[in-house]
Amino acid sequence: MRKIKLNKKIFGTKEARDYLDEEFTELKIKNYTPAEFFTLYDELFYDIEKEGKFSHSTIVYKSTEYVGTPYNPKDQEILDFQEQVIDTQYEIDSIEQEHPFLPNLSVLQVRSEPSLKYYMQSGRRRQIKSDNILQLIKQQTRTEDGTPDEIFCVLLNAEAILSILPGPDIEVESDLTTDTALINRYNQGGSLNDPLADIKVKIAKPDLKNTTIVPEIGTYNPMANIEEPPMPPDGLIFVSTNTDSFNNNQLSLNNWRNQNTDFNTRGKGTDSVI
Repeated sequence: MRKIKLNKKIFGTKEARDYLDEEFTELKIKNYTPAEFFTLYDELFYDIEKEGKFSHSTIVYKSTEYVGTPYNPKDQEILDFQEQVIDTQYEIDSIEQEHPFLPNLSVLQVRSEPSLKYYMQSGRRRQIKSDNILQLIKQQTRTEDGTPDEIFCVLLNAEAILSILPGPDIEVESDLTTDTALINRYNQGGSLNDPLADIKVKIAKPDLKNTTIVPEIGTYNPMANIEEPPMPPDGLIFVSTNTDSFNNNQLSLNNWRNQNTDFNTRGKGTDSVI
């Protein structure tokens, strides 16, 4: 059996302090600088998962939560374009419209309800809410004092006025100078409180069979007034000539006519007269 000799060296207290390291460097937490962090981040960039607890998404989420959404130059461009759209739409809405038959600044009155009057602005009807407003309109148009409303206003049936797009009501004097864009942007569906809605409108369907313009369909004959042309004195002549001989030779049309007596003589040969 082989024997192994072990040598043991014993240190004293003073010598142990000189030879042995009493500091636990392996357990000490190292403080990394931002530069060292980004160096490690660049080294591990493609090793980091896109999603998950320790991922790029987590870094982006925490950074955004801390500093906010990063500035994007296109965001300002989008805001500028939106402002341009708003300004352009306002310019379009500010164009004064015209009704095809009723001019602006005219006053309409319902025949069956004289108290209902409307002021035409930008092609829309605006209800006049008080007599004072009507007097102001008469003054603006230099109408003579004492002119009856029936003469000053345009009298129309309720259904005719109802067909005009509505505008905001005129309640005070300042409403007469309402911006054109606001008038054009008024709800085109009208108001549920429109007084014209209470007036019963009777729309009669035209009867085309009983009208002075279109004759009655039941007895109307479109061929009644069309006359046939008279018969010619010699009757109707039909010439039936075989043109294959002309198509099969190289003669001119005049020479071919001279050689074919059937073509030059009507009423003979193959010609027939009715």
